[in-house]
Amino acid sequence: MAKYKLDLQPDPEVVVIGISSHVKDHRLCWSINRAMGLELARRRKDINEDNQGRVARFAVYDHVEGSGPSRYTLLNNHSGEGFLLKEHRQADFFLVVDNELAEQHPDLVDRVRAADFVLTAFPLPYAQLREGYKLLL
Repeated sequence: MAKYKLDLQPDPEVVVIGISSHVKDHRLCWSINRAMGLELARRRKDINEDNQGRVARFAVYDHVEGSGPSRYTLLNNHSGEGFLLKEHRQADFFLVVDNELAEQHPDLVDRVRAADFVLTAFPLPYAQLREGYKLLL
């Protein structure tokens, strides 16, 4: 009998913040940039997901801190064709922050809440997200 070895990737060290907002992604991005001193810019390619024969597109905005791999990423959870993370339909957006940056700003969730157009922001443990890998694409 053959033996198989599972080679699992460890969970990435990120902080995920769910954001509820009633505005479009570009306006929320502007507000977060202004409130937190970031320069989130839209990626050239959106996240595309096939949803029963229709393609759902989700906008993604990135801000790279310094010359290293540390980054902030803002992702849209809603599309006309579905949700990026179906188990968190109440979140309109997700802000994914590398752990190093989150440790530098212990009041990160409060800073996000203070941005204009943010109705609420709440932390989401990455390990409990069933399809959390979608946030890292």
